[in-house]
Amino acid sequence: MTNRMFKAGESHDSYTGLGTTVVAVIIEEDQCAFSGVGDSRIYVWADGRLEQLTRDDSWVATVLAREPSMDEAALASHPMRHVLTNVLGAREPLEMDVNERALRGGERFLLCSDGLHGVLDDKELERVLASDLSSKDMADDLVKRTLERNAGDNVTALIVTVEGRP
Repeated sequence: MTNRMFKAGESHDSYTGLGTTVVAVIIEEDQCAFSGVGDSRIYVWADGRLEQLTRDDSWVATVLAREPSMDEAALASHPMRHVLTNVLGAREPLEMDVNERALRGGERFLLCSDGLHGVLDDKELERVLASDLSSKDMADDLVKRTLERNAGDNVTALIVTVEGRP
């Protein structure tokens, strides 16, 4: 797929920079492997707290990594705020970090697009992931909350719950 996207991006000037973001989680027995490219994210809710597992491949994330004291609010309106530094399909070869973590059971993984995490803050994500809703109902609730706020981008959410002890 990466090769086809890359070739399509080269075929027309209007397609220059064509690419997409992607996140993935593979769960097997008591381990999970995860990866992401672009600014879609993976979060995990475990032991009563939310943790962002992936890092954004964006201009803003790059600036904040170099200058942690920068004001994020000022960057939120910067003209470069939506520029991605890595996406699937824009260049070959694709570079992605793959990480692993041990599972204890009971974790909830949220895989989402920037249309969601760009609108809902971590506290709101925590409230929904801490609820007693089913995984499907949690995802539907997050998308609904985002759309009610007139999200200016696509909105995607998938919740994966690790049942019991692995």
